[in-house]
Amino acid sequence: MVMKLMPDSFRKDGLKSAKPSKPIPMRIRFKVTGQDENGFVFEEYAESVDVSSGGGCLIFMRDIKKGENLKLYSPKGGLFLVSVRWFRYDMRKNVRSFGFQLAKPGNPWVLING
Repeated sequence: MVMKLMPDSFRKDGLKSAKPSKPIPMRIRFKVTGQDENGFVFEEYAESVDVSSGGGCLIFMRDIKKGENLKLYSPKGGLFLVSVRWFRYDMRKNVRSFGFQLAKPGNPWVLING
């Protein structure tokens, strides 16, 4: 089974739910660009832990400030503007993760089989 990440404009049923969707555990490798906590511009790859219709969670190697705006590029080159909602650092595992929300709430992505 192959999953594709597409903008909501490709959605076939035309329905837009106001209710938050349940996160789906899915590993997708994104290219992430933006500024880190210290203001340095970066471009790195990160892997998702889960995604939902309006956002998700990524494992990352940099410290990011809450509220920072980032750009995520999907494996197929789709661009998604996101805002960091929370950031967490696990010292035992030396792992950083952050939750994000799509910056354009009226244009969420859609996961489809294909």
